[in-house]
Amino acid sequence: MTQLEAFYTELQKFFQPLWPGEDKPLVLGEGNDKSPQLMLIGEAPGETEVIKRRPFVGKAGKNLDEFLTLMEMRREDIFISNVVKIRPTEPGKGGRTRNRAPNKEELALFTPWLMKEILIVQPRVLVTLGNVPLKALTDPKITIGDCHGTFLESKAGIPLYALYHPASIIYRRALLPVYQADVLGLKEALQETK
Repeated sequence: MTQLEAFYTELQKFFQPLWPGEDKPLVLGEGNDKSPQLMLIGEAPGETEVIKRRPFVGKAGKNLDEFLTLMEMRREDIFISNVVKIRPTEPGKGGRTRNRAPNKEELALFTPWLMKEILIVQPRVLVTLGNVPLKALTDPKITIGDCHGTFLESKAGIPLYALYHPASIIYRRALLPVYQADVLGLKEALQETK
């Protein structure tokens, strides 16, 4: 059993009894867990991610594929995870369940586990996707609008590059050129450090 597998076993044992009678499957990280160049961190899985038990495979995953194309990377080259590893939900219209942002309790529960995951994976650069991981790994007062496309120091002591969440360009198409420019800025910065 690898260090990451042992960690995920420990994580599942901790979280399994917390929601008795509720179906809250964990969606764990995946990819290259041996000091990859990048570790991408989202906020939480959505419905498709829970069904497939894989991070970033729904609508936002299609935009993540565009990120990888721009970076000239494959999914296997990087590690992908989320701060919160369960799907935060709330009732939507017509009785359907919909996604919501993680609440303070969920963030408090999961962030220490994310920090351990980062220490095990040992990426060269963390890439936060949206406000939730950015705030969890830097400062709760900071926003993605203030620092997207820039490098910051993370609480994990690893350089952090802030990107808008891939889902944000689904809802705000005007962000697409900004997002693409930020991704290309990251690619350029990584090439300079090789």
